[in-house]
Amino acid sequence: MPLPRQAPDMSVFEEMTPEYTLAVSQSSSGYTPQTSSSTLVNLIRTGDYAVAESLRKEMVDIKIPIQPHAIYERAARAVLQTKGPKNRGEAFSAWLSLVPTAIEQWSSFKDIRQQLFRGSNYLNISLIMRFGLIMASKGYIASDAQSQVLSTLARYASPATTERYILQLETVADGLSKTGHVEVTPEQWASIYSLVIRNQVLAGRGEYGLQLARVAATRERQVTDFTFRFLLEHSPDEAFTASIQELRGQISSNPCSIPDVWDKRTCSHTDTLALASQLRYLRRAIISTNPPTSYSLSDFMNAYHATGRTRALLALRKKAFQHSHKAKSLWVMAEMLYHRSRNEPQLVLVVFAYHFHMIGVPRRTILKTMRLISKRRARLSQRTSLPKHMLNRQYDISEKLWPTPYHTALVWEALVWSTPESDHERMYKYLLAIADSSTSQKPISPPDSKFAPSLLQFPKRTVDAAHFSPFIKVYAKRGRPERAAAVLRDMVNFGLSPGVVQWSIVARGFAEYGDPAVAVSIIERLEEDGGSQAQAGASSDRADRAPSILDIGLYTNVLRGFVLARNLERAQDIEGKIRQRFQYVEGDLRATDDALHLLRNLERQMAS
Repeated sequence: MPLPRQAPDMSVFEEMTPEYTLAVSQSSSGYTPQTSSSTLVNLIRTGDYAVAESLRKEMVDIKIPIQPHAIYERAARAVLQTKGPKNRGEAFSAWLSLVPTAIEQWSSFKDIRQQLFRGSNYLNISLIMRFGLIMASKGYIASDAQSQVLSTLARYASPATTERYILQLETVADGLSKTGHVEVTPEQWASIYSLVIRNQVLAGRGEYGLQLARVAATRERQVTDFTFRFLLEHSPDEAFTASIQELRGQISSNPCSIPDVWDKRTCSHTDTLALASQLRYLRRAIISTNPPTSYSLSDFMNAYHATGRTRALLALRKKAFQHSHKAKSLWVMAEMLYHRSRNEPQLVLVVFAYHFHMIGVPRRTILKTMRLISKRRARLSQRTSLPKHMLNRQYDISEKLWPTPYHTALVWEALVWSTPESDHERMYKYLLAIADSSTSQKPISPPDSKFAPSLLQFPKRTVDAAHFSPFIKVYAKRGRPERAAAVLRDMVNFGLSPGVVQWSIVARGFAEYGDPAVAVSIIERLEEDGGSQAQAGASSDRADRAPSILDIGLYTNVLRGFVLARNLERAQDIEGKIRQRFQYVEGDLRATDDALHLLRNLERQMAS
């Protein structure tokens, strides 16, 4: 049959419109889920969490079963990363409860743990408890993740909250045992109770640690002998020791495993060693049971950086961070002291915020300062010539550390000297609130606070005298000695004893800016206190000690204040006391010599 010679008439066909193109593209798309559960998994895989949340709620409402899948762990983490929703806890629990059990598919929950304990700027105790209980319902009762939850609760939640959590944990474990899914052994329960007790003691709550040991006895749980020896090391009195020994005989897992005598090695003296010898010593000591001080590490950082090298510092940091949390904390403290010695308060905050939970510090003020630093980081690094190992990306850590009062005191000092004076009163009120919460063992904020959940409770001894020193110094230095004296009164109200250095700062403030009679009365009062202490200890060798350098520093500080205030008569009186009380000879102390030199110059100016 011959082909037609004319072209076909196209008028009988419809024109090609975008509707045809759209239909073809939809029909040629990839895999289309066949079930609601498959659709839910596909939405999470593509990152469409809002639609996935709506679909999950609809499936729950119409009672469509959702098949467990490991990808729901990703959705739970997305909830943690979302800021603002009021029902975040319920949504987090709903998604996490959909992951498979430990028997079906084991998980380390690395991403969620990193977000809870590393990625967040504050500890949300409520979310941490939800996470722990859901993990337990999936069979993760004696896991590393559960230990992390228990340690954090024992440290930063109230004892009642921690005890209630353990009771809930036992209820979940009983339910799993009845269904034959997971059986928690007595040794595992002993480890759980022992871990919580030790962390209660480390938080300054030894009495609650003993109470939890009694609870373990009533529930027929054992406690490791190491934990009992730990309690004995921190026993405040004989009655406490007797109670521990009684419980030790009842529920200790192995009362004769290790002797009570602790073998402590002495530290090697490194001040006179060469730099290479110090490096060899630090490599061993930083992971030993008797590590070096953070000040010696900081001095080594300065000395080694002066040589222009950084490789050994990076190796030491890696060794410390791979060994233990204690070694990490020691190293980070040294880094903070290093920046403090270089007068870099902003970098003290950077190091702290990267490595530690923001507990016992003004979190929002630090974050505000961090944002300002990030805007001028390049200019800052060029201007201050920072060492290479401090500019590189910090050593990656899986979870943030628990700060000690030594770390937080440095943070408060850095904040005082790097923030405007208008912020100081607000920060000081927050410090008083922290001190009151730590002393009374009550939450710092009302239950409806979203910045510090009501379940968060500071350990005892969160605040010490060093936290108040920056405020005393800044008030006295800027002509407000009365306000500095009020800080001393607040310290005494919290049971903290001001040191001689703090008294000398206040006395100099009055000598330079305030009532000079108050400065003299402070010196006389301290002299009386020193005399009464000497009489009380007259039978001991300490009664014959020579006055300390700090005492001379007190008089030197006040002398300098009177000289700067051009109060010649009182300055000469203080000079006479220095020479008479200490038999001072010029050349012994540089600071005192400088103050006396200023006095001589003032005398010549007043005579002319």
